[in-house]
Amino acid sequence: MINYLIFISLVLILSILIYILFNIKNREASSSGNNQNLQNKLNEVSNDINKIEVDLASVTTPINELNRFLGGNVTTGRLGEWSLESIVRDIMPSNSYNFQDKINPESNDLVDCSITTAEGIIIPIDSKFYAGQYKNFQSASTDTDRNKILNKLRNAILNDAEEISNKYLLKNTTSNYVVLYIPSEKLIDLVGQISGLRQESFTEKNTLILGPNTLAAFLDMVRAGHHYLKLNETASKVARVVRKIQREFSDLDLSTESVLKKLDLASKDVHGLQRRVNVLGRELKKGAEDLEEEKES
Repeated sequence: MINYLIFISLVLILSILIYILFNIKNREASSSGNNQNLQNKLNEVSNDINKIEVDLASVTTPINELNRFLGGNVTTGRLGEWSLESIVRDIMPSNSYNFQDKINPESNDLVDCSITTAEGIIIPIDSKFYAGQYKNFQSASTDTDRNKILNKLRNAILNDAEEISNKYLLKNTTSNYVVLYIPSEKLIDLVGQISGLRQESFTEKNTLILGPNTLAAFLDMVRAGHHYLKLNETASKVARVVRKIQREFSDLDLSTESVLKKLDLASKDVHGLQRRVNVLGRELKKGAEDLEEEKES
């Protein structure tokens, strides 16, 4: 609506200038002595008209581009891809995703994004932007027209769901479902108004419909799996180290017992030797005393 108001306003300005031009021309034509002034004014008005035409072209060009963008062409799809990439990069580990990925080696089809879970399963994600249907829904004036638009949106989403599931689901490689990403919460609200659409898409087309918020929550759960995998890997490494240390302590304990036994035997030998030395000392002392008594005698 705003686009048309801008266009009409510019046309009205151009019409007023043309009207002024003819009035000036008629007034100046009645005065034969002012031909030069008439020519100068005509040149000025002509320049103004040319400038308005240039400005009009500069305004209508982005308007046309905007209409083409919102009409559902390739550029609109690219916006969906940018939104998808931004969310994935913000949440997922850098080694867990690929953009424009060729999942099926026997096909040239490229999925917008593939996510690899901690278990090594690939989840295909493809983005679709139904901006044209949303625009038509907003401009519809009756419930009948809005219901017709919602029905067309339903058919378009189910067709896309079937297409991407046929393209990107591979046995023993991908998950048993694909994700259809719609990069607009307003469009997701329209999807919510279509009774049974999400359920039908998931059960019959193996396609999960997600918007920006729900995709972020979904990816966060997948990311948690990667963290749990890292924790499990770390726990396994720690367990291996602990088991190794436990074995070393067990061997050390056995060695300690052996040393204690040897020390105990050595202690007994020392005590035995000490007794022998004591006995020998007493005998030597007694012998020395006997010798001393004999000497005195």
